Amino acid sequence: MKECKNLEKCSFVKACASLNKDKAVKGFVSMYCKGRRQEDCIRLQLCNAYGKEIIPSNMMPTGYPLPGTNREGWAVEAEKFNKFLKK
Repeated sequence: MKECKNLEKCSFVKACASLNKDKAVKGFVSMYCKGRRQEDCIRLQLCNAYGKEIIPSNMMPTGYPLPGTNREGWAVEAEKFNKFLKK
């Protein structure tokens, strides 16, 4: 399987690195960025729908914010896209 087209410049991967969340990001990368769950990635779905500028850097592939962060400052489109997720 090909890896995600956005992996090298992914703000989520960079945010994890800056928060020392290396173990967590490796799991997400293997499942969502290089694995069978690519199409389930909320970040990729947002990118395809609105462009990569709209994707919050602290949004995990699941659509939830990284632990220790919140949805503050997220674009309306990102909020609406995730309305099915609990806040």
